[in-house]
Formats: sequence, structure tokens, C-alpha cells
Amino acid sequence: MIEVSNSTEQTVQPNQSAVFDANVLKTGCDASHRLNSGVVTLRAKCAVYEVHFSANISSTAAGTAQLAISLDGEPLPETTMINSVGTAGDPDNAATSTLVRTDGCCCGRISVTNTGTNPVVISANPSLFVKRVC
Repeated sequence: MIEVSNSTEQTVQPNQSAVFDANVLKTGCDASHRLNSGVVTLRAKCAVYEVHFSANISSTAAGTAQLAISLDGEPLPETTMINSVGTAGDPDNAATSTLVRTDGCCCGRISVTNTGTNPVVISANPSLFVKRVC
């Protein structure tokens, strides 16, 4: 199990991933994260992981702020978070969760990606939590 976060606000450009500079909690060796990276590596083969993300997000312009959890660089559509932004910089909470499975010959890589067309501002202290469930 691992929970990662970022201590400062960051702006994530379209098609880019959020970066995490802190490992808040880590137990076991079934997931890993390199500080200042945007990727949590799922290390167990043929395993199921529960993945949760929550943060206060906004956009640099009025419109939408859109993020999704990605597995191996591919956004998972069921995790898409879309927040309407009336005023640039006005934050709102976004959260999502899903289950993912690693296959028998490879592990997986989890990230949080801007899948929209506007830069997304993620306030300080977001939470990406990954736990192996079987």
C-alpha cells in the first residue's frame, strides 16, 4: 500500500501527469514511487489494486478542469473527473477511484493525467492512494 502527495500547488498541462514529491505512507513492496515522479509502479504480477485520487483542482482559465487516472499511460475513462470552472483559480474538489489488474508478464504504472484541453491547477496536498486487494 502506498499514498503519495505533493506539498505545493502545481499546474498540469494537457496530456501531462501530476508529480508527487512525498510518500505519505508506504507498507510492503507491492507498490513503489520515486520522489518527484508522477508514477506509482504496481510491482505484483496478476494482482488487483484499488486506486483512489482526490484533490482540490481548478483551471488557469474559465471552462473545465479535467483529470483521469491512467494505467501504463492510458487514461481510464471511468475515472475521468470534470470540474466546471467559472473563474480561473477557483478550486473545487475532485475525486475518483477504480480497480486495476496487472497481468502475468508485466507490472503496471499508475499516474494522474490531464485529459482535458485546459491546464489544470492541482492545489497542494492531493492524495493518490494505491492498495493491493488480491
